[in-house]
Amino acid sequence: MAKAGMRRPDPKDPHGTESNHKMHIPKNDVKPVPEIQGKAKHTKEKAAPM
Repeated sequence: MAKAGMRRPDPKDPHGTESNHKMHIPKNDVKPVPEIQGKAKHTKEKAAPM
């Protein structure tokens, strides 16, 4: 984990001695999971079905 005040370099960005080596990061083919809409639950009653 980065220390406070240090930026995290992008893994696709060449930095340091890796300037002549390209990383092979595959694209994600899976669709993203839909986010749950609405407020956070704060009672003991059951959540509504999606």
